[in-house]
Amino acid sequence: MLKANWKIGLKNTALVTIDLQNAFVEQGAPVECAQARDFIPRVNELARICREVGIPVIHVYMAVRTDLSDIGLLQEIRPREDSDLDTFDGKKGAEPYKDLDVKESDYRVRKNRYSALIPGASSLESLLRGLGRDSLIVCGVATDVCVGTTTSDAMMLGFRVFLVSDLTSTLGEKRQKVALEVLDRNFAKVVTFDEVKKELRQLKEAVRAT
Repeated sequence: MLKANWKIGLKNTALVTIDLQNAFVEQGAPVECAQARDFIPRVNELARICREVGIPVIHVYMAVRTDLSDIGLLQEIRPREDSDLDTFDGKKGAEPYKDLDVKESDYRVRKNRYSALIPGASSLESLLRGLGRDSLIVCGVATDVCVGTTTSDAMMLGFRVFLVSDLTSTLGEKRQKVALEVLDRNFAKVVTFDEVKKELRQLKEAVRAT
């Protein structure tokens, strides 16, 4: 089956948000993806529709130990700042952004690497396998870092990824454009919010008709 023919399914798909937390969305955060503040209401709408049709909603967030013992070379690549908005366990930075609608029925997955799907980084893969999900609708930040690495690893592990282009962002329009081109060509089916919403509504109507 070619990528162009991939379809979202009620029984095999999960919605995965990545790093929509204060450390990356809050104004003045160490790595601020300001555009995310504008699209979070649409992420909430997408999550609401997914819940209505029985598609699990999973929120992945970055959080590291305060002694940095679990982040490996990330400390050398991007040293942590002594800030309440950094991604330390228990700090504001590790919490969901205030406008993100996280429900009690949603899943929350902590990660300590850019990709949530490399061994030891998080429980995301085992959760998805346990839920019987082999397809992911992905949104969040940053497109060319945590979203991108999780997406590429997902494809390599056999998950089909529907990457929502206008519900992802990074540090600049040029970076966003290049990241989406690379991911669409090699790792995912890049789609828009409207396209995903239309497909989900059709699934919802089909369920009602049965």
